[in-house]
Formats: sequence, structure tokens, C-alpha cells
Amino acid sequence: MTNKDISKQLFELVNKTEQTLRLYYNKQKWPSIFPTLAELAQLYTHTYQSAPNALHSYLNFNFQQLSPTTNLVVKKCILVCIISEGHGYSNNIRQELLVACLASFLCVKKESDKLLKAQPLTEQGKKIWKIRYQLAVKVLEHGGSVNKQATRMMSRLQPYCETLKSKRVAPLYDNTTLVVAIAQIIAMALVKTPTKSNTLASVVKKLYLSSYDEFTRDTLNKLSLQFSHFAVGCVTVYRGQKALLLQRNEKSQVICTFEDNKVDRLVKTQSSFEFEYRSISTADKHLLFKVWGHIEAQEIAPTEDSFEATYTVIEKLSRNSFASFRAIEKTIEPFPYIEQALQQAAKQYNREAQKGANIRHCLTMVGLNTASLLCQRVLVEQVISQLRHPFALNIWHKYQQLAQILATLTKQAYGQEYESILSPISAVVAFMLKHHDIDIKRFTCVSEQADSSTPYSLARLFGFMEFNTTQLNDYFSHHFDNSPPHTAFMQSEKEKDDSLSEEAKTFVAIKVLAMQWSSAHFTPTAWQHHVLQNQIKKFGWDSEMQLNDAILALSLHSMIE
Repeated sequence: MTNKDISKQLFELVNKTEQTLRLYYNKQKWPSIFPTLAELAQLYTHTYQSAPNALHSYLNFNFQQLSPTTNLVVKKCILVCIISEGHGYSNNIRQELLVACLASFLCVKKESDKLLKAQPLTEQGKKIWKIRYQLAVKVLEHGGSVNKQATRMMSRLQPYCETLKSKRVAPLYDNTTLVVAIAQIIAMALVKTPTKSNTLASVVKKLYLSSYDEFTRDTLNKLSLQFSHFAVGCVTVYRGQKALLLQRNEKSQVICTFEDNKVDRLVKTQSSFEFEYRSISTADKHLLFKVWGHIEAQEIAPTEDSFEATYTVIEKLSRNSFASFRAIEKTIEPFPYIEQALQQAAKQYNREAQKGANIRHCLTMVGLNTASLLCQRVLVEQVISQLRHPFALNIWHKYQQLAQILATLTKQAYGQEYESILSPISAVVAFMLKHHDIDIKRFTCVSEQADSSTPYSLARLFGFMEFNTTQLNDYFSHHFDNSPPHTAFMQSEKEKDDSLSEEAKTFVAIKVLAMQWSSAHFTPTAWQHHVLQNQIKKFGWDSEMQLNDAILALSLHSMIE
């Protein structure tokens, strides 16, 4: 993208935001609202990638040609872009967060403008303001919004904002809503206190010190770190004139001087200055848009996707029969970081729980037949750990829970059978993070299904009904072709009682146990209970109570709602 294109894109971004927030007042436009929001969310994402320094500086601008609410929403969306970049979220997740940001003021632009100008609302206005999020949900549904993430975020946004601003200790489980709430509180502070300097730092500090939530603190840390990468938008004095910092690198910085809030000239200098963040109220198009076309672009490089590269090696491990440990070592050679993970994974194969000294030692500890399966599983776990998600920690706890339940059910008979059962589970969790990232929620999904003889999908454990069968079939056939355990897992996802293999029933039992230990609202059907009882006997347990006592002794991470 050329510098001239960046100026145009910035102009388009703020003006489209203003236009979008007016759509609600024309009922004929309601069907176009959701597609417009999605398109605008995408524009925010692309603009932040190509001109992050410009959007960082916009947090300190008050656009005089825009309404107060539009100024607020622009800042809120930019903060979500910054937070998402700090967390490393996928474009899909960023899109959902931005749609929620834009929709939250969709139906109350007029009322919000009045409140931001300290004007009283009419009685009707007060009623509309009170139900603003419900109205936004109704409009989105009218426009054909299929995904429920934005509506879920809006239904929780107000109580989350209130909890964050208070010192009240209350559980805040929905991390996606937390991102939007944090952005809203900071944006509101920037708009309401335009004359106060360093408002951004003050409100971030206040939120951090008053919060007991680990995710909130981590998010505020990542937000602060992003400002160290793009420390722009702050003001100083250069030769008696006000100056705005536009760009900084190790050797020099670019500033623009301005008079009466209009650009005077650009200066590249190596001098050091004392900067502060202070709001600038202006309608000058040169200062707001065109000046960014005269400096070198500071694009954010796209994050390298290690998914496909890793799975090329996983395919070799799943399809080849290895005659020696050396052949396996050569296959995993492109991933030197795997050694530490293998050392930890191989500990369970050692009676004294000692980790292997090196890769060869790890492989010999588990044996040649199991070694390739272990490497497969560890590589997939590395993919899982590298993919960023608002519920990443929760997903990892659930995956570990599945592994521990499997180990307990099989009486810690670590070996080829254990690895062959865990391999499809780890593979499908990685698939889920790649293809269902916006469907994942913290809590389980226990909604009733029409056909009770069809096993619960593992997707239920992660908060949604089922995986995309076509995509999952393609994924398994491409990366794990002719693998009996992966075929059995697919059976357990879709096929009915009569056609399930014994291996598929083991997956059903593990899913039922995981749901029981993760949800207080899950009750297995008679068919699921029958399968579980048979699997319990198969692995040598006297009763379900005995198995549950053994699982209880593991002190699993608590995820009960």
C-alpha cells in the first residue's frame, strides 16, 4: 500500500464509522447493518496492520467533524485492534470483537451524543438508553447475523464495565466481553477528559490496580507493551511550536509542528524531547489524514502461521513406519524446540518420573512403536500452545483434563494404545483453534440434541454444538490418512450405537467423563451411560464410583460453572 493510499484509507475509516452509526435511524437500511458492520470491522483490521502509528495517534485526536459518539467508537475500535495485536488473535476473533464494539452504540447515537455533551435525556431517551444493547441485538438479528458472539458480548457488556470500574470482586468468565469492556472504559475516559494530560496512562493504571482478574491484568500489560512499539500521538514543543510525534525508530524520530491545530511542517530529528499525551481537537485534514502519506509506512508484518509447516512433519510421522530411532530424529529435525516438550512428555513413561536427557533418550524410553505417535502428539500440542485465543488457558486446561481422564481410565497404561487414543483428541483441538476459533466459549454446551442416540461431539466441551464435519473429514484425511484411531474418533462424533467400533466407544466414554467433570448441568443419556459402563469394565474398573474417586484424586483444574 502506498502512502497516498494510507491517507485515503484513514479518511474512509472514520467517515464510514460516522455513516454506519446513522444506519439505525433508517429502518429500510436494517438488513444491510450486519454486512456493513462486518465490512467496517475488516477495514479497521486492515488499517491497523498498514498504519498502526496513525491509529495509535488517533486516540489523542478529537475529530471536530465527527459526532462525540463517533469519536468514542473510533477510539474504542482502535483499542480493540491494539489489544488484539498484543494477544496475537486471529482476524476472525478481531472481526467479532470489532463488530461488538460498533454495535454497542448502534441504536443510541443520538442519546449518547447528548450524554457526552452533558445534556439531559428525555424520558423516552432514558428508556432507549437503558435497553440499548437489547435493541442492538434485535437489529443485528433482523439483518441476518448468524454468529451469536457479538450478541453474547453485548448482553454482558454493561455488568462487566460496572464490575471493572468498581473494586467489587466478581468472577468475569467471558474474556471476549472483557476485551470490549476494557476498550470501552478507556475510550470513554479519553473522550470525557479531553483537557487532562496522560489520561490513557492514568486509566490503564487505575484499571490494573483495581482488577483482581488475571486476564484483565494480562490484557492491560499487552496494551501497554504495544504503546512501546508505537509511541506516537504524544506532543512536545519544538523551537517554540507545538509538535506531534508521528514516528520513532532507534536513530531518529519524525514530528510535525502545528499552529492553531493545523499542520505547519514535518521535521526529522535526532534530538530528544519530553513528550506527554494530550488531546488535540481539530478538523484539519492534513493533520488527521494527509500527513501520514508523507512518512514511511510502519506496517505490522503478518504473523507466521506454523500450522501447515508442522503438519507436513506430522503427516510423515503418521504415514511412515520407522525402522530406527535415527529415522524419527531426522523427521523431527526442523523443530529443535521439540526436545524440551518431549522430555516432559516422556516423564510419564519413567517409573521415577524422570525426564529424558535428550531426544534419543526420550524415544528409547517409550519404545520404537510408540515413539512416532508421541512425537506426533507433542508437535500437535506445540501447535495448540502457539495459537492465540481469548480462552487459550481454559482450552489448555480442558485438553490436559482429557489427557488425565484418558490416563486414569486406562490405568496409566502409557504406550501405543494411550498415544493412539490421545493423538486424535490433540489433533481435533488444534483443528478447532484453527477453524472454530470464534465458536469457542469458556463453558460447556449442554443444549438438548434432537437425536439422543448420536454421541455428544467433543465440541460440546468447548462451548459449541459440533464441528464442521466436511472440514474435519478433509483435515483428518489430509494429515492422518489411514489412521484407525482418527477414523474411530470420527465415528464417535457422528455415527450411531449399532455402527460404532469398540475404539469409537472409548472416545464416547472419554467425552462423557470430561463433560461430567466440567459441567454441573450435563446428564448422560441412557445410551451414553451404557457405553460408559461397558468401557469402565473393559479397562478393569469395578465401578464408576471407583473410577470417579481416582479422577477426583488428580485434583483437576476446576471448570464447573
